[in-house]
Amino acid sequence: MPCCDAIKIVGDSDLKKMVHTRKASCAVHKVIQNGTAKVSGVQTSTWTSRKRKAPSDQGSATSAEKEGEAMTVVGKQKKKTSTKVEIPLKKEMTEVKNEVAYVNGTSTATGNKFNGSPCSTGLRYLGAHISAAGGLENAITNAVSIGARSFALFLSSQRTWNRKPLEEETVEKFITAYKGAGYPPHLILPHGSYLLNLGSPDEATLSKSRDLLIDELKRCERLGITQYNVHPGSSCGKISREECMAKIAESINFAHRETKFVSVLLENMSKQGHTIGGDFAELKTIIDQIEDKTRIGVCLDTCHAFAAGYDLRTEEDWKKMIQVFDEAVGLSYLKAMHINDSKGDLGCHLDRHENIGKGKLKKQGFLPLMKMPHFADIPLVLETPCEGDDVYEREIKLLYSLEK
Repeated sequence: MPCCDAIKIVGDSDLKKMVHTRKASCAVHKVIQNGTAKVSGVQTSTWTSRKRKAPSDQGSATSAEKEGEAMTVVGKQKKKTSTKVEIPLKKEMTEVKNEVAYVNGTSTATGNKFNGSPCSTGLRYLGAHISAAGGLENAITNAVSIGARSFALFLSSQRTWNRKPLEEETVEKFITAYKGAGYPPHLILPHGSYLLNLGSPDEATLSKSRDLLIDELKRCERLGITQYNVHPGSSCGKISREECMAKIAESINFAHRETKFVSVLLENMSKQGHTIGGDFAELKTIIDQIEDKTRIGVCLDTCHAFAAGYDLRTEEDWKKMIQVFDEAVGLSYLKAMHINDSKGDLGCHLDRHENIGKGKLKKQGFLPLMKMPHFADIPLVLETPCEGDDVYEREIKLLYSLEK
């Protein structure tokens, strides 16, 4: 059975894990997708939180089946080894409005009208870039341990062009783990290798980048993941920006023809050096040249946007940025975000991430993120400096507290 068929959930019991269907006869509504439960009018989000175990030299980490009974709901017995992290939800945001059904990686549900999400729950899906050390399936355990409702990861080493083949056992463990934890495929966002330059003026680098992109998209398809995030590329100052953008689009078209359903999400950049994508209009120039526009989108990085000159310090700034993005690119292409504060000032062109509230955006700069409807139902992935296991957990809780 192809891997994509293995994640079909239409009409079977797994659908209950992906959506919250209201039933008046149920005392407890179990929602594994976003970890919520409603008991006697109490609405909370409860997650099993565990400290990560360092992988051994042989990479033999505890399996997701043993460690990752990923999320618990109110009404279940607590395990002695677990601590609960409760994230309050706004009452009007607790109901899932559309049942998301995936068939071969494609959603059949009506999407969010404010962005490119395939579903419309009104909920924020905060997460972080997660380590997959010791096995891809460990990323799910690590994501759950910090209360992440979405997550990013590297599918293989991002330091080398050569990578080991993806073994079928790894595929099966990963799919079992994320389905067991209740993560829909569109809330898992692999990050592309930093070696990729899809617009490189050097033919050897361009060829290797295209081969690597195809390999990564095929890995996504085997794992049942529907989106893949990349930095667009750089002209390296050797070709015009227009030529570079044409090469980027050509690279994506080539990869699309060699694969089936995974969407490529272009990340906006900070305008550092000769990188492409700091100006929203450049993202649209690339998108305009993509043959299959159902398989292209944008991952909006807050630090990059601020460094590129898009102010995000007030609600009015966010509204203006969204208006500019909609006019330049189109909100239907907004499919994910990277949530980062900025060490540098507005328009500095420096890609320097800072922890939430400690940079130039300040904590109040993220209030609109947690209130505006444009940022619901898509992965909101932290990429802030992380010196310990609890940094992302604290920042996720901090951001959810802004919903109150």
